[in-house]
Amino acid sequence: MRAFHLRLDRRRLLHGLLLASGGVLTNELYAEALVLTPRTTEGPYYPDHLPLDQDNDLTRITGGKAPAAGIVTAFGGRLLDSDGKPVADRTIELWQADVNGCYLHSKGVPKGKERDPQFQGFGRIVTNAKGEYRFRTIRPGLYNGRTIHWHIAVKEGEKRLLTTQLYIAGVEQNDHDRILQRTGTPAQRLSVIREFKPVSPGSGELAGTWDIVLGETPEEPSGR
Repeated sequence: MRAFHLRLDRRRLLHGLLLASGGVLTNELYAEALVLTPRTTEGPYYPDHLPLDQDNDLTRITGGKAPAAGIVTAFGGRLLDSDGKPVADRTIELWQADVNGCYLHSKGVPKGKERDPQFQGFGRIVTNAKGEYRFRTIRPGLYNGRTIHWHIAVKEGEKRLLTTQLYIAGVEQNDHDRILQRTGTPAQRLSVIREFKPVSPGSGELAGTWDIVLGETPEEPSGR
């Protein structure tokens, strides 16, 4: 797995903390630079029937005849606790709309649309000893007046520790998305809007990085 870097605003904050501390970066200072990933609504389309294929590559399904339609988009990073320490052996789940704006849900297909049968729609991965995770998927389609987004859940066994959503920087609909605009503090809101760039010059595939920072609450309330 490739190494992941701190996002620019966090690097600037760390730089300021380093200057203030005489160049000594302690665990306390690093934790001060972290922004807890905000909780967000699960939404109505968590799959009501999980696919047989549930790995972290949503672009191809086992036995599929072709890759999923859409722009291949990968992202990954680390799962951290509020002190900046990696959190291993936690399951991260991803679910999203396909290129047509359809979810893997019995009510998740808008009128006049059809699901892409080659798109997995849901995936999961367990964080490694360094807290790292990675997904290969597609840029989600738009649906129901929302902006482009991915749904993310972090679980310890069957306990849901965090539910949130991830967004793409520069998408016009971000400024008008009610869920995004009501998410957390301004700093938390910025932490879930990530920049995605071509993986190489001229490439049609996009990639981004995103660290997920867990707070102190041990489990989300029931009845999500």
